[in-house]
Amino acid sequence: MDEQKEIDRLRGSVVKHAVGPTIILGSGSYFDFCDPDSSEITIEDIAYGLGYEGRFSGQCYSNILKKRKFFATAQHCVLGSYSVEEELRLQALWHEAGEAVCGDMSAPLKSLCPDYKVVEKRCESSILRRFKVVMTHPVEIKIMDVRLLMTERRDLTNWGGESWSADGKELLPYDFKVIPWTPDQAAKAFLERHKELTRPGYKSKLLKRLVGRAGIAV
Repeated sequence: MDEQKEIDRLRGSVVKHAVGPTIILGSGSYFDFCDPDSSEITIEDIAYGLGYEGRFSGQCYSNILKKRKFFATAQHCVLGSYSVEEELRLQALWHEAGEAVCGDMSAPLKSLCPDYKVVEKRCESSILRRFKVVMTHPVEIKIMDVRLLMTERRDLTNWGGESWSADGKELLPYDFKVIPWTPDQAAKAFLERHKELTRPGYKSKLLKRLVGRAGIAV
């Protein structure tokens, strides 16, 4: 038996093909990577996808809590939405939307996978269109993203002070502290933050409690 052919056959048996390769979402819908516009993805799929997706490939150590902790991409997005001017907050909240279905591949590995970046960008663009989020200021959002990365590096990694590619850009970490939430808290916080940013007058008690721990006034 050709072992590789058998492995490929078995792998193919668990891939559902519609127009292209698909995954099943928590809502029960399928997401098609080749035709994402055809997918009935919900905001809960986004929130929980990001809530259960870990930053830094799951290799986080809280320098505040002094132990290994999971840090959700959803929390990264919520904190980012508090780190920009008011008109950019919704864009900041959704800036990692593609990772809800594509996963949070580490930047060093992503740099070796140009095809992956094409798929991720396609999925991200489709999701943003679906939820009517327009990225009008990508440079400002990227600056926020890099500063937040530096903040997370300070609080959530065993960083020894060596230079990263993010360094040397005259950007500094934020003053607030990053204390990890649970995946469910991060997902619910994403949903609550979206409500705050799209429903005038809505104020979330959950966000006041969670974000307040970081030293961010809400």
